[in-house]
Amino acid sequence: MIKMKIHKTSRQVLIFHPLVLITADGWSSPNDIKEFQAWKIPHDTYAIARSIQLLDDPVEHWGDVDSDPAVWVAGNLKAKDRDGNTPLRHTLGPQKNFDVDWDIAEGVFWEPSEVLWHGSSVLFAVLCCIAMGYEKLVLAGAPLDGKGHWYYTDVPGPKWTCETYQAWFEFAACSEAQMVKSMSGYTAQLLGKPPKDWFLNAECGE
Repeated sequence: MIKMKIHKTSRQVLIFHPLVLITADGWSSPNDIKEFQAWKIPHDTYAIARSIQLLDDPVEHWGDVDSDPAVWVAGNLKAKDRDGNTPLRHTLGPQKNFDVDWDIAEGVFWEPSEVLWHGSSVLFAVLCCIAMGYEKLVLAGAPLDGKGHWYYTDVPGPKWTCETYQAWFEFAACSEAQMVKSMSGYTAQLLGKPPKDWFLNAECGE
């Protein structure tokens, strides 16, 4: 399995609940978020890219592995965390306007000097949240198909590579995958969709 480590951070990395909701930009994101929020389960939130626009404050984390085009967005986030600050901003490698610079610790099957990342920004977020210490992770808006984004549903895409799917298949075969569920799409087929009672235990509470 690919493992991540923090190379440098300008702010303290904190988690407030053992459960984190990871939101992404797939077409299913609005419905996935609405379904999850209806359960009213205490959680932290890690928003990817534009999905932060679908969320109310607080948002603890925001990330984008496509950091070059996201530099401006990272510097102009409107959302706030529980202390009224900008969410902790995560990316791969040092970039302006980001707080946490992550490195790949081990497990890559490609040459990072040629291609920085495979596996989608969602897999990056999953691996970072595991490294931060979250115990349960739920994906919203991560169908991993080509049916478009929630903000442009009539435009097909993205076109995922075979390496992206390989990275997900390798993750799904690891024991850590049992910590992760998805609300929709191929990631739900791969990891399972969470029944409500999956959350209701002494660790996550209600």
